[in-house]
Amino acid sequence: MLCRRQNRESEDRHAVESSMSSENAENSSAVDKSANEPGRAYNDRLQEIRTEIAAGEEADRRFVKIRTGLGLGTILLLVLCIGEPEKVAWSWLLVPISIFLGVLPFDRRCMSRLERLRLMRRFHESRLERLQRVFSAELADGSEFASELHSWTGDLDVFGQGSLFQMLNECRTAPGRRQLAEWMREVPAADQVRLRQTRAEGLKGAIGLRESLACIPEASNWEAAESVLRDWVREPARPISIGILSWSVILGITAIPVIIGILVYGLAFRWLVLLLLLQSPAIALTRNQIRRTAMAMDNVDSALRQFGAVIGAFEQVSSDEPAVCDLLNHFHTEGDTASSAILRLSRLTQWLNNSLRNQFFAPVAWVTGMLVVTTHRIESWRLRYGIDVAEWLSTVACLEATVSVAGYNFDHPGDVTPEILDEEVTLQASQLGHPLLEESVCVRNSLTLTSEVPLMLVSGSNMSGKSTFLRSIGASVVLTYCGGVVRAAEFRTHPFQLGTAMRVSDSLQEGRSLFFSVVQRLKSVVDLTDGDRPVLFLLDEILHGTNSHDRRRGAEGVIRSLLERGALGLVTTHDLALTRIADSLEGRALNCHFEDTIVDGTMIFDYTLRDGVVERSNAIQLMQMLGLDVYAEDDSDSAAAAAAAADDAFQDAADTDPGQS
Repeated sequence: MLCRRQNRESEDRHAVESSMSSENAENSSAVDKSANEPGRAYNDRLQEIRTEIAAGEEADRRFVKIRTGLGLGTILLLVLCIGEPEKVAWSWLLVPISIFLGVLPFDRRCMSRLERLRLMRRFHESRLERLQRVFSAELADGSEFASELHSWTGDLDVFGQGSLFQMLNECRTAPGRRQLAEWMREVPAADQVRLRQTRAEGLKGAIGLRESLACIPEASNWEAAESVLRDWVREPARPISIGILSWSVILGITAIPVIIGILVYGLAFRWLVLLLLLQSPAIALTRNQIRRTAMAMDNVDSALRQFGAVIGAFEQVSSDEPAVCDLLNHFHTEGDTASSAILRLSRLTQWLNNSLRNQFFAPVAWVTGMLVVTTHRIESWRLRYGIDVAEWLSTVACLEATVSVAGYNFDHPGDVTPEILDEEVTLQASQLGHPLLEESVCVRNSLTLTSEVPLMLVSGSNMSGKSTFLRSIGASVVLTYCGGVVRAAEFRTHPFQLGTAMRVSDSLQEGRSLFFSVVQRLKSVVDLTDGDRPVLFLLDEILHGTNSHDRRRGAEGVIRSLLERGALGLVTTHDLALTRIADSLEGRALNCHFEDTIVDGTMIFDYTLRDGVVERSNAIQLMQMLGLDVYAEDDSDSAAAAAAAADDAFQDAADTDPGQS
């Protein structure tokens, strides 16, 4: 299906269409050759753009010289006209002015093209930076969507600088960014995940589309624009009565030759005053309606222009994927397209705002009846398109979020598309790595959690990779829910409700201690099991902030409660006593660990997950390496003391009913 606009009605629209056709042709070969090498595809296209920018800058310099020459020539002629009027006629000034007016459209076109090329260059530079996990501060990071109360976003780097949102986001509109954020914050049904995967695959190679979207200018005041697009359009339209409209139009048509006569032929000014007085009753009778419309459309024209340009870019997309075409078809109405309709509303809004606020244009708008006519046309627009606008808005938001995910999928051809399990409550990952780490430094590990073995206890020394492993799992689940690929050889998952407890801190303002905050967070994870979905919990350093004895008893109580409610998950700890919990769960838990080695006084981590319990810790060595004077016991004595403490704690917990812990 090819969604293409038939009538080009604005300069913005024309720019989108012409660029899409040329850019798609330029990009197709690069995409075909480098489908598995996104870095090379971006670099090849970047070199082409830089060559075009150099040519454009050279053309712009020529136009600057022409403008400068015409300006100097005009000044010289003006001096001659004043000093030598008998030799140089004033009409000679028409020559440089005519040349300037003739050159101006080409100059503006060159500047517009150059600006667009620079935005395209920035797009490809940004994609190359993201491939290297370098995130510019100018990229939207979704901080406005972050919430401390959410069950996983704060722990998994979903929002903020260097986040998953910043990695994926290519949305131009505020609704698009909000849609992408919702995908990263909510648990979808399995069928919805598969639909997102299909759509992302259908738009995966559309670099031309992504270029065009990146070239659309940013717009402010989207809050007001969304109010117009969601609320105002649903209110009953109030077109102006035919009698008042006809009276205003007739007077307006009459005013045009009168104004020309006054300016050119010296017609008496009283005729214009008479038309102003005759137009006043129409203005007075519709003043309330004009005011209501003006208030609703106040300062939303830039957002509407952006919205129309984004729709226009999508209308040019050619896709063989039915799931994508179903979305694109929402932009077509009988005899018109959504982009042309939105851009028309934007122009009408501009005319209305200028008619009311521009002190030079306002008298002309009054006498020509433009206030009445523009208000009527805006109301007529609402009558015709109001029922479709909400659908256009949601479709654009969905497509922008899909394009963001598709771009991420294109950038990671070696990653795998996750398999979504409807009935099987399982999480299985082979060679899983963290998506925010650069590929060259990412160490991959594997895991399997099932209803038969739902728990993995991960022990390890400080900085050995326990927290990163948990975040790798959580971030991969979030990407899966968005329809994205996952950095793994294989990834199979049920659509779990995620619950995490990792970055927990105290609060002086709220009077919360660290341990109280930890317990509060654990309680929120346990509460998630009251929902309809199985919970996947990721608990980092469970119950840190209290003594080993209480931590051992409390941790077992929390874990047992989660498992009894059908949850699966991982718990990390550097407290070796907690690893004995696996022995009390009768084969329903596995112990795994990360470890480090010290070579020539240097601590080395391989971040590789191993079976069993870690045999040593590195806290003393780490403190000594940082220059602290810490006494180190003999290794055998230390190990024996740790084992004795673990046995005592385990025996103490075994004497206690876990339900009372």
